[in-house]
Amino acid sequence: MKLALAAISASSYWWIEFPFDLLDDWSGSALGNTHWPLHTIAVIFGVLVMAPYAAASRMPLLRMLAMCVVSALIYFLAIEFVTDGPFSYNTITPYLISGGGAALLVGLTVVVLAPCKAAWGLFVLCLVAGVIGGAAFEDSVWLGSGFHEIGGHLTWQVLVCLALHLGLRPTST
Repeated sequence: MKLALAAISASSYWWIEFPFDLLDDWSGSALGNTHWPLHTIAVIFGVLVMAPYAAASRMPLLRMLAMCVVSALIYFLAIEFVTDGPFSYNTITPYLISGGGAALLVGLTVVVLAPCKAAWGLFVLCLVAGVIGGAAFEDSVWLGSGFHEIGGHLTWQVLVCLALHLGLRPTST
């Protein structure tokens, strides 16, 4: 079920961002270059993948809301690192670092805000998942926009969801 939610979350890229790309192509305007659809995708990841870990905690709605906000912030920082960071946008390096770093931050956020503790390899699993997901994003840049970019979202989100599932253990509240 968790992986299905991650896949649904990743598919939100298509139904949120893709229409803006089409409108941009059709009108020649910069409407597709706005960042709010990307933040919406990150919030959906927070709602469907991260927030359920806080459902059994004290003040669950506040913790779930915090996870959604942090998810959007992580996504924003990951994009900024790739586009404006110290490495060339045309190499795989910023994607690997950004994907791995974002996945580590997701794991840390869930450990801090949910009644979960990290099992033996949570952060290793998150790092590996994020790096592989980052590579998928870099690959999608070369394949083009639209349907192909969903592959980066799908790979990163499903692998990070799997890392959380395998690397977290519930604790008593």
